[in-house]
Amino acid sequence: MIPEPQASRLADALFVPVLTYYAAGSAGTVDPTRTFAHIRAIRPHVRQIMLAGSTGDGWELTDPGFDALIDLASSPAMAELDPVLVFGALRPTTEAVIARLAHLEARLSKDTELAARTSCAVVCPPVDAGASQEAILTHYEAVFAASRLPIAVYQLPQVTGCRIEPETFRQLAASPRVTLFKDSSGEDVIADSRLDFGQVALVRGAEGGYLEALKPEGPYDGWLLSTGNVLGEPLRQLLALKAESRNDEAMALSARLSQAIAAIFAKAQGEGGANAFSNANRAMDHIAAHGATWRDAPLPLKVDGNVLSLGLVEAAAEIAGDLLPVDGPGYLG
Repeated sequence: MIPEPQASRLADALFVPVLTYYAAGSAGTVDPTRTFAHIRAIRPHVRQIMLAGSTGDGWELTDPGFDALIDLASSPAMAELDPVLVFGALRPTTEAVIARLAHLEARLSKDTELAARTSCAVVCPPVDAGASQEAILTHYEAVFAASRLPIAVYQLPQVTGCRIEPETFRQLAASPRVTLFKDSSGEDVIADSRLDFGQVALVRGAEGGYLEALKPEGPYDGWLLSTGNVLGEPLRQLLALKAESRNDEAMALSARLSQAIAAIFAKAQGEGGANAFSNANRAMDHIAAHGATWRDAPLPLKVDGNVLSLGLVEAAAEIAGDLLPVDGPGYLG
């Protein structure tokens, strides 16, 4: 049973596109045990997780890798965590998006419990720097016609090369299929337009300026942040401070997080082997996983099969040591 689209406005302001971990062997071989250990560790602070998102290497995942994540999502151990699930359908063409959605929906139709925990699938515009607004609308209309899941529209020009304009998104938002909009561009043009998007919830994927992004001062209902992979606790604390109108403390924490993440992401730009979101969070999570023994633990694999550099992990420890358990026990200990 595929979930029906429902009127949105978020019950929880934090979504996290979780890391995918890999096993030795051919590049991109998913390690479900290690991936689950990570999800279990962040679950106390995070309920809404996205599998096969950009941070989880969704653009690079093969069909077997995508299936491995569906298998993990449908496992009894995952059911015990009771997460709300979002799946990325991140493919470069309309046809490839539809194929991935068709496979996901076929799996969900055979697993009613997994379907009940799945809130939507995330779809970007086509990867085409020359795509017109009409072409973007045609892409999404084809996706709507060929699928049944609720859809989250994802603005990611860093990958797609094109941008959804506010009026184009207003037309997309008129569809009851669209329940969520994520913008990782850092430009915030659609949210800042303040057009009427009905009941579609707007979440920011760009890092930094966390507090300022949220309503009523900012234009967003919530966040869908890669850094929730390691900083779920301070992000949750930030939401609590905001709710309690402890504005000075909230601004200070937002500024500290923004400063640290900007520095770590800058270091990750030259890493290679995966996108900077994935590499930066994998470096920080290596410390979270192993705590005081992080220097002695085997470094994790990136989606291309190469090992994450020790230099990036060292940079993460130096920049964000006060936010990570560099001297404490890790969650794998």
